[in-house]
Parts: sequence; C-alpha cells; structure tokens
Amino acid sequence: MGWVTLRVPQARRITYVAAVLETAATGAQAPAARADGERGDGVASQGSEPGLREYLRSLRRYWWLALLTFLVVLGASIASLYVIEPVYRAEAEVLLRTEESRQLFPRTSGATPGALTRSPGAELVYVESDAFREQAERAAGEEAEVEVRGRPLDPGAPVSSALVFVAEADTAREAQEAAQAWAETYVAVRHESDVAETTELRDLLIETRDLLLLRQAEILAPVAALDEAVAAETDPVELSRLLNQRLAIQRGLAPVLDPVEDELRRATNQISGLDVDLRVMQDAESLAYVSAAAERPEERANGSLRQSVLVGVVAGLVLAGGAVSAAQALRRGRRR
Repeated sequence: MGWVTLRVPQARRITYVAAVLETAATGAQAPAARADGERGDGVASQGSEPGLREYLRSLRRYWWLALLTFLVVLGASIASLYVIEPVYRAEAEVLLRTEESRQLFPRTSGATPGALTRSPGAELVYVESDAFREQAERAAGEEAEVEVRGRPLDPGAPVSSALVFVAEADTAREAQEAAQAWAETYVAVRHESDVAETTELRDLLIETRDLLLLRQAEILAPVAALDEAVAAETDPVELSRLLNQRLAIQRGLAPVLDPVEDELRRATNQISGLDVDLRVMQDAESLAYVSAAAERPEERANGSLRQSVLVGVVAGLVLAGGAVSAAQALRRGRRR
C-alpha cells in the first residue's frame, strides 16, 4: 500500500493550527468555569476574609498614618480641657414638710396640723420669685448660677418632698458656697415669711372675732336689758313674766344671732389653731431644713481628664481606622 501525499498550502496550515489551539483552550476553561460555579457559595461565604486580610495589609502599610491620627485626636481631646472654661457643680438639698414627710418633723397637736405643710410646686414658684432671688444673690453673691429643682428627673418617679439647689461656678469652692448659701437662705427667709403671714392672719382673725363679739352684743342688747331687770326683780309673778319675755325675745333673735355665733366659733377655733402653729414655728427648721449640705466637687461638670482620655481613645481609634480606609481607597484609585 503506498502513501498518498496531500499538499496543503502554508496559509491554510497556519489557520488550522490556530483553530485547534483555540478549541483546546476553550475545552480547558469550561471545566474550570464549572468548578468555580460549584464552589461559588463557599467563596461567597469567605468573601469577608480577603477583605479583612487586605485591610490588615493596608494597616501594616499605613501604620504611621493610623498612629498619627490617633495621637492627634487624643491630644486634641485632652487639650480641650485647657481651652474650655471649667465649670464645677454642687448641690444642696432642703427637705420640705409635706404630707409624705411629716413624720420627719416635730409633731403638732393643734386643731389644724395640716396647715403646717408645704407644697413643692408652690415652693418652686416662691424660689423663682424676684424677691427671693434678690435675697439669695445678696447672700451668696453673683459668681455662680443657681437652679432649683423640685421633682426627680425620672418622669415616672413620685413627686419629691425636697428642693435641690444646683449651683455652677468657675471654681469648686464658689459652687459649694453658692449652693449652701441659697439653701440656708431659703430656710431662713421662708421661715420668716411663714411666721409673718401666720401672725398677720391671726391678727386679722382676732379683729374679725372682736367685730363678731360687738355684733353679738348688739343683737343681745334687749336680752341683756331684761337680764338686769330679772336680777333686780323680787316679785315672783313679775319675775316669771320677765323670764317668759326674755325667752320670747331670744327665740326671735335666733335667725340673726345663730349665724353670728357660728362665725364667732369658727374664728375662735382658727385663732387657737394658729396659736399652735406659731408655737411650733418658733423652731426655724419646723417646716424645712437643709437635709444634705453642699459638698465641694472634685471633678469638673463639663469634662474631666478621665472622660477626655476615654473620649479621645474611642474617637482616635475610629478616625484612625477611617484614615487607613481612605488611604487604601486612594491607592486603589491611583492603580486604576
């Protein structure tokens, strides 16, 4: 059997070889693509690991930038303590005699024990008055700003029986002295005001009682005249007549006399109750006293060194991470 030789032009041979190589490459890539598709879920689940490794590589590359950013932020946070004017806060508490706190004050046995109580709401209005604030500022000075609180900060908590005097000043000593002075001024001035108001009310009731006694005497004038006649009469028949006449007059005066006598008894009872109140109020702390004295604050209210360091560390770490991420993104952009 002989060989048959086919002569293929050179250009057609080159084209054929290229087609074979292309087919081989395509066949080799197809299994790889199918394998990649089968491993797709696994690669997706581990997608965060390459990103973390890439970030760690960037952190090793730009460690100087992260350190510099951290130190700058930390230094700025600490330096703010020396730039911002310091503020110190002190508090003094005054306990009020209310229905809830009466057991903490001297007992009373008067007819109107409920009168010796104070309302936190009314006392807040009093301490905000211009008259009291002028006296308190005169006693404590104007170096500090003082705020008075009468109920807890928590809205769900019950109403407090105390007033809290919160003073803020440039120095710890001024804040302490201002809070204490305002609290003591309230106790003293409010006590004087209570005594003066109670005494004025008692004097007014005494005047009312005296007028009622005069009115009672006017109404009973006919009866008093008959009483004199009865005392001088010796005839039994005439005496009986005078007594009957007196009884008839007294019955006729009842519609006018009874309301006057009711008012007179009411005024007398009120005067007796106010006498008891005044005896109790001889003690200057019978209705309020400083239950918690102001203490000198050890740290500033608008930031301390510990707070500034903590804020600087947290902010520095966050911004240092942001600086590294920004440098990494910038490097990627330059590559493209």
